[in-house]
Amino acid sequence: MSESQAGVLGPPALKERTTILCIDEGGDVVVRIRDTGCGMPAETLKKLFEPFFTTKPVGKGTGLGLHVAYKIVEAHGGRIDVRSEPGAGTEFAVFLPVRGPRTGGIP
Repeated sequence: MSESQAGVLGPPALKERTTILCIDEGGDVVVRIRDTGCGMPAETLKKLFEPFFTTKPVGKGTGLGLHVAYKIVEAHGGRIDVRSEPGAGTEFAVFLPVRGPRTGGIP
């Protein structure tokens, strides 16, 4: 049986795309991660970095990943910005100062 008869015609066409970009913006290193996925509604964005918040079913996620990432970036004097639109994708931008924490340092 040939590949075409078996239905194996190569990889499926990608519908979603993820882009990662690292740049220097005014003394900050910025890592931008953008996708063309389903996006998030405003209600989800408001709670995104809260501990134990998850959109996954019970038992499938703890809701700590983004909270922990936010706290680590914050401890290094940085910030995380999120833009998202339902049906159009999401972009996370992680800003970290090139010279280390601006205030207080790492606890």
